[in-house]
Amino acid sequence: MATALNVLDPHSLLSSFGAFGVFVILVAETGLLIGIFLPGDSLLFTAGLLCTTKAHDSLHLSLPSVLVAAVAGALVGAQLGYLLGRRAATVFLDERRSERIRAAVVRGQDALQRYGPAKAIVLARFIPFVRTVMNPLAGVVGIPPRTFTLWQVVGSQGRR
Repeated sequence: MATALNVLDPHSLLSSFGAFGVFVILVAETGLLIGIFLPGDSLLFTAGLLCTTKAHDSLHLSLPSVLVAAVAGALVGAQLGYLLGRRAATVFLDERRSERIRAAVVRGQDALQRYGPAKAIVLARFIPFVRTVMNPLAGVVGIPPRTFTLWQVVGSQGRR
């Protein structure tokens, strides 16, 4: 009997999609604001545990495929979020926009200036809500693409 997919349950995601599920969830979590509610950290933890099971067990994942999927998902998601932020910058900075949104952009700019782009981008990888918002915010505030990409690569290596 097949069970329904529950996108908030790491075991359900991994049993349905395996390492590809890790990739998809990390892209959504780091690149799309809707991913803020997805179980990225617990998914990685569960995937790691499932890599330690025996190959003939009902659910076993390959460690190399999980590592590749995690790094690729984090990098692709970050770049997607950054590009969406760059494209939507005029919408977020428009004076007719909600005061809350403009205030959030200003707070983000302040944090980026206080810590510098390198530190802010790398540290954002380790803070659940912040890692989802930082990538589009970096695009909105105009961090140079080369700087953003460099520090995203450095930060994604620490989150595997």
